[in-house]
Amino acid sequence: MKKDKTIETLRGAVILLVVIGHVIGSASDGGMKVSDDSFFRYFYDTFIDPIQMPLFTILAGWVYSLKPPVYSKIKTFISKKVKRLLIPMFVVGVCYFTLQYITPGTNNKENFLEIWKLLFFPYTLFWYLYSLFVVFIIIALIDVFHKMDTTTNWAIIFVISLIALLVRDVFIPFEAPNYFSYKGTLYLLPCFVLGVGLNRFKTIFQSKKVLYITIVLLVSCFIIQQLSWFKVIEYEVHKDNIVGLTIGFTASMLLLKSRIEISWLVWFGGFAYSIYLFHAFGTAGGRILPQKLDINSKVILFTMSLLAGVILPIIAEKILNKYKITRVLFLGRD
Repeated sequence: MKKDKTIETLRGAVILLVVIGHVIGSASDGGMKVSDDSFFRYFYDTFIDPIQMPLFTILAGWVYSLKPPVYSKIKTFISKKVKRLLIPMFVVGVCYFTLQYITPGTNNKENFLEIWKLLFFPYTLFWYLYSLFVVFIIIALIDVFHKMDTTTNWAIIFVISLIALLVRDVFIPFEAPNYFSYKGTLYLLPCFVLGVGLNRFKTIFQSKKVLYITIVLLVSCFIIQQLSWFKVIEYEVHKDNIVGLTIGFTASMLLLKSRIEISWLVWFGGFAYSIYLFHAFGTAGGRILPQKLDINSKVILFTMSLLAGVILPIIAEKILNKYKITRVLFLGRD
């Protein structure tokens, strides 16, 4: 199947956002440990946090809808997702856990005896793969019974997924054990369902009416986000509350509708999965090494960490792809 260059362009763009986000850190105690009032934190909270995971997942849903599974092949579909997502998640996760434990200067070290938890609980950035796997299974089971073939059924599933996320935030304590990354699953599910709908019901979503509504919603929520950031209003925007989600949804919809094609981002898009799997090794090294040399400039740390976070995974894929055992264990490929 010929790849859509817009999808590959956006895949390349979003994986760069993911790496940049990891370089900066989701909070002041992660990544470069930038202060909450810095430009880096502003950039992360405004352009990365509400967009990166929704766009990544919407693209996954869009691509999935091109060839959804049928009932007779559901077991094959699931086994392929286990190989593609769960095996690399665990193998690369164990490597990262071990390296983080033994390397001086890394953030958020854990007790090495707790490495077994990677089988049952999400671990750092690898939560996404666990959650995405569960999302694939849920949507595949819905699709094989043809429960999302009409716009009405799709809308019902989309609303149910939003309600499930709301239930999570209202009734499930933050400290509750996150078995099999179900909390992340509930966050990704509406994004994935939206991605399926954007491709499956193109006629509706490409109408001018939907375009105008999308623009108005994005601008409105962006204004609320900025007023919140500058403490003009008493409201905190999170990636998974109504304002944050709307920004992620509408920004992704407009990017898909733009039909943008950028060749170098298409090239990066081809390495998106490997960059996601291995970028943390590079970003950590690109940050720690300069600090060991007493280089503390935030700009230099950001640049070196970003470059290492992109280049190292591409090199890793080139090497690991040569041998079947490493291709299966680290990349989830046959």
